[in-house]
Amino acid sequence: MVVAGQSISSAMGLSMANMIDPNLGNVPVVSQFLLLLASLVFVGFGGHAVLLGLVSESFYTLPMGTSVLNQAVFGRIVQWSAMMFLGALLMALPVMVFLLFINVGLGIVTRAAPSLNIFAVGFPAMILAGFLILILSMDVIGGRIDWLWTQGFGVLRDLTGVGHV
Repeated sequence: MVVAGQSISSAMGLSMANMIDPNLGNVPVVSQFLLLLASLVFVGFGGHAVLLGLVSESFYTLPMGTSVLNQAVFGRIVQWSAMMFLGALLMALPVMVFLLFINVGLGIVTRAAPSLNIFAVGFPAMILAGFLILILSMDVIGGRIDWLWTQGFGVLRDLTGVGHV
């Protein structure tokens, strides 16, 4: 969520608008919003109950003293980290592509009318268009967050050997 929010913030021109989060450090405002949205999606689809079910079932499949850390587990974690970055890219992609087209349009306008101040017109247009496309793409972003949570629980099931909850 943080990587997607940072990508969206930097494309919008909000990379300097950071909040201090004790857990994550300097986090852009859009990242904070996406983290809050991810928490709401987690609670909304019952992720807390699924997580507690996974923890309780893991006591049967992984008795105390059993080692689960081997090369296959580390390989699966590396695969999941690639999936997290893919999810962040897919969440940020609609906003970033739309803002790229706006940047190209602003470049053409600036080239055609050099007296037009790009700072007075470009930055507010980018921020306004960025928030507009962020609002319009909330359905896609929410679905992607749900997909990431589902994939994460699938990875946890595979690593602990717990059956489907």
